[in-house]
Amino acid sequence: MYKLYSTYGSINICCSSTCYNVLPCSETDNRKLCKERIKRLKKFVYFSLLVFLISSFLYVRYLKGEVKKDDVSAERKNYIGVKYEVGKGETFVQILRKSHLKNDVIDSIINSFSKIYSPKKIDVDDQVFIFTDEDFNFRRLEYKNDPSKTYVVEYTSKYNSYIINNRSTVSIEFIEGEVDDNIINAIKAKGENEKLALKFTKIFDWRIDVFSEVKKGDKFTILFEKEYIDGEFYKYGDIIYASFENDKNLYEGFLYDDGNGKIYYDQNGNSLEGTFLKAPLATYYRISSTFTSKRYHPILKRYIPHYAVDYSAPKKTPVYAASDGYIIYVGYNYIGGKTVRIDHENGYNSEYCHLFSYAKDIKVGKFVKQGEVIGYVGKSGYATGYHLHFAVKKNGKFINPLKIKNEENVTIDPSKLNDYKIYVDNIRTLVLGIKSFKNFPSMFSKSDFIFKYADTFGKSPNI
Repeated sequence: MYKLYSTYGSINICCSSTCYNVLPCSETDNRKLCKERIKRLKKFVYFSLLVFLISSFLYVRYLKGEVKKDDVSAERKNYIGVKYEVGKGETFVQILRKSHLKNDVIDSIINSFSKIYSPKKIDVDDQVFIFTDEDFNFRRLEYKNDPSKTYVVEYTSKYNSYIINNRSTVSIEFIEGEVDDNIINAIKAKGENEKLALKFTKIFDWRIDVFSEVKKGDKFTILFEKEYIDGEFYKYGDIIYASFENDKNLYEGFLYDDGNGKIYYDQNGNSLEGTFLKAPLATYYRISSTFTSKRYHPILKRYIPHYAVDYSAPKKTPVYAASDGYIIYVGYNYIGGKTVRIDHENGYNSEYCHLFSYAKDIKVGKFVKQGEVIGYVGKSGYATGYHLHFAVKKNGKFINPLKIKNEENVTIDPSKLNDYKIYVDNIRTLVLGIKSFKNFPSMFSKSDFIFKYADTFGKSPNI
């Protein structure tokens, strides 16, 4: 049985003989403000317990079969199905011919399928399921290239095509931890994968280089969305809140939409985005060469200036545009290999060398946004290993990319700042409440949890 009671400045939550103490405010805080925070946390606890009980009840009913599942028609149970995976260079027609279907049937399938998806777009490892009846007459085709959708062609008295949007749910989940060797491994140790880690690092790209400046013992907190398709993990959604404690400095990011799109802000409403990314690639091992006027070149075997920073990274790691700008060069030279140059505002110019390949549609004259993929790490040109050579010029003169002063680009409209601070307070209270439970349920949907929780305080968060 859960019990909830409070004294000034603290709340105690007890279950059986175990109690959890929560401190939403300190002794120095205003008494009225402290009581308000305690009141909010009580509401959160009661609401979360209610949702947990309802979710558990429905889940038990589902296991017992009281909640009906989708039925498969008796006729379809007699279908004979064959699964094909698209091979390199294989066409949709070739897949259909493997099932020994008649030419007129194949033509009808293609005509019907083309109404919902182009057969020319099928790719390697896509899946095609072909179903026939007991007499080997075509009855159904299912094409899958994404877990969220199934493209169907079905024959009864005529050919019909349609798209099934597979059932998806979004849950709000929470992890926190401590870094041992690097941030990616620390997040993996919490049961998540590299994609969440990269989303996390991009939030703080303009404030700290989480690959080179991270230290053992640094702490992180992430409140994030996970999307599931038919109960199976599909992809990560937005990171709603993130914090990173590095060398006694606390960095926080709150995702908020003030009407101009989702942006990460600090607690005061200043955008976390800056002029230049500190490291314009998804991940890297280390900085293999720094900005210097004298470096021994491993291939030329002599000392020459190295007016750039080299990031040693895995082959084909995505490379990002360090800032908004227009592409002014895409090409190959024998030293830099495959290279991209971008012209930015205020006299800045950036260069990315030794690429493995360029991103799709990268060409001279194209405008690219900060963080947009422009290519992939390689070792073309004069290079001994996979790395990105990143150089920046200011008014035609090379400067050290690591010493570029990042200025905040955006701040929240002063008229909306009060609403934002209420939102920040709500998120912090939510995170504090989650941390007070060792076994936080992750069965809540986005609409039933975060939105309703925030509505309790009169402000729906814009996430």
